[in-house]
Amino acid sequence: MKLHLYRRLAAEGIRKNRRLYVPYMMAGSVMVMIHYLLHFLESSPIIAEVRGGDFAQLFMGLGGIVIRFFALLFLFYTNSFLIRQRSREFGLYNVLGMDKRNLTRIMIWESVFSTAISIGSGLLFGVLFSKLAELGFFYILELDTGYAMTVSVRSLALTLRFFLEIYLFLLICTIWRVWRLDPLELLQSTQVGEKPPKAQRLTALFGLLLLGSAYYLAVTIKEPLQAILVFVAAVLMVIAATYILFIAGSVTFCRLLQKNKRYYYKPNHFVSVSSMVYRMKRNGAGLASICILSTMILVMLSCTVALYVGDETSVQERFPRHINMDVELNGSEGLRREFTDQLEDAMTANAGAAALEGASANAEKGSGTAAPVRKNIRTYRKVEMYGLPLDGGYSINMDRWVMGAADPTGRVIQFFSLEDFNEMMGTDADLADDECLIYCYGERYSRDTFAITEGGSWRVKAQLDDFFESGFRSELSAMSLVDVVVKDLDAAAGAFCDQSGRNDQPWAYPEWICEYDIEGGDDEETARAEASRAGDTIEQIRLATGAKIRGADINMRVVERRYSLMMDGGLLFLGLLLSIVFVIASVLIIYYKQISEGYEDQARFGIMQSVGMTKREIRRSINSQILTVFFLPLVFAGIHLIFAFPLLWQLLRLFGSVDLPLFVRMAQLCFLLYGVCYAAVYKLTAGAYYGIVSGAKE
Repeated sequence: MKLHLYRRLAAEGIRKNRRLYVPYMMAGSVMVMIHYLLHFLESSPIIAEVRGGDFAQLFMGLGGIVIRFFALLFLFYTNSFLIRQRSREFGLYNVLGMDKRNLTRIMIWESVFSTAISIGSGLLFGVLFSKLAELGFFYILELDTGYAMTVSVRSLALTLRFFLEIYLFLLICTIWRVWRLDPLELLQSTQVGEKPPKAQRLTALFGLLLLGSAYYLAVTIKEPLQAILVFVAAVLMVIAATYILFIAGSVTFCRLLQKNKRYYYKPNHFVSVSSMVYRMKRNGAGLASICILSTMILVMLSCTVALYVGDETSVQERFPRHINMDVELNGSEGLRREFTDQLEDAMTANAGAAALEGASANAEKGSGTAAPVRKNIRTYRKVEMYGLPLDGGYSINMDRWVMGAADPTGRVIQFFSLEDFNEMMGTDADLADDECLIYCYGERYSRDTFAITEGGSWRVKAQLDDFFESGFRSELSAMSLVDVVVKDLDAAAGAFCDQSGRNDQPWAYPEWICEYDIEGGDDEETARAEASRAGDTIEQIRLATGAKIRGADINMRVVERRYSLMMDGGLLFLGLLLSIVFVIASVLIIYYKQISEGYEDQARFGIMQSVGMTKREIRRSINSQILTVFFLPLVFAGIHLIFAFPLLWQLLRLFGSVDLPLFVRMAQLCFLLYGVCYAAVYKLTAGAYYGIVSGAKE
């Protein structure tokens, strides 16, 4: 009989408080569903078989970790709110004769019901939507898949175990919270006001300084390496500053409104401001949470959408031809123009017929198919080195570089010949032996001379506004590039190629770049066959010329496009799923904020109705309260996004993004769409608040 009574009381408690429990269980269900979907895709054998699928599954695995961490925090937050609202009911049971053991049994049954509904429905919808998610994922990746539906038992078991552990932890926290309070504290728990934090002006000033410091770090970022180093610190500083400003700053803001007599002493403002001032610690924390979640949504969507939409542009910039070959030469002998001319003769010969005897013949023999005609051929030489600022120049001594590898002031220095520069750019520039042209992506070179401390100095004749190679190289490099054009590449940089330091680490890397198109180059099989032929040709030349070639890196645009799409598409899909979770979390925080404040203000509005306040005036007061704080989280999220732009752009460069205007447009679009959804949610939740307080008198 007692067992039936506890079950009935638990079920009745959930039913009577469905306004609180239904959103809580829905949020849990969605998180269970998305966790199952992420693990289902991570372990999908279909995705694993796709070339580049390992990238996508890696992102799904990382997303699963984020969901687990966030689910624990958010469900703990919502469960704490639920228990706070139910404490009065538990206190009443306690006063009527139920001891803490009886209350514990009721809470256990409530937990069983809510857990079963949340996990059960989440797994059910996860299984039902798994195929739809897989189809959507493959659509984003531009791949075909079958329509057969499968169920991952492993994903079901893992999801079930993890969320059972979470709900068990929440039950323990709930029982502990009820046991540590006496009946009177339980009865009054929802009526206990808050004292405004002391010294709120100093605290708010500290928050402003902290936020300003984070913004300064973000906007002064010039290189991806710096962005990696400061990203976590800047994010943590912004989160801390946001909470400080919303808690302490909102109290100061309300106090200023109270001092403004023209504003404060009006029916629609008096009740809202006076009630807000005594709950700003919790209210400010809720607003700060909404702001942080909104910022996360905007950052994720704008970045992942920009990467995905700009994927083709990025691939075209990074791999301008069907076949893109980077041949690493061996020392100054390999760099000489006479040798690279032989390489060019071999690769530019029609159908791959090499000028060096036997090279192309052996390549053709190994390929087994007719070689296509190579066209739109572009070749040039360069010497690449890494430099650290030293004594007014750059040191390329690799022993120093290894010791200072994490120094963000380091630069990738590339030397080019004037002949190649004029040919690529279609110019007729002229230089003296001691002069150079210089190009620094995104910045200006501040000196009149360019010097290498280990030997060599050139007067900067002009700074270039554009360069034939640096566009995509600078976007993808973890460090900024400095491109130097000299009259004689062999004389200027050849000596550096023979220098080496500890562990025979060379100071400089001479390279010969060869890029060309072929007929049918967008077909992967054709491109791979041609890459194999080109590789065989280079290998034969290496063997025939005394190892003047260290090796060759051959990239096929069609293959790199697939890898890039896998990465960008996987990030987009993960960003969409996580954004759904964060949107639901934001909606629930807004909803619970309105509900809790509605119950707290119910008695106050009841008194005001008793002395003549009409329902129209109640609605005007509610609108005043909502509008007073409504725009703050969204406005702050927009400000966070604006100041984070330089930092985010440097990080996107590492993922291959080269279109800054596209990133700006995507961020603006995401902010606009999210703002519309945000306004709609707040309007709906304001209706719930009005429904509670407007019926206070009844």
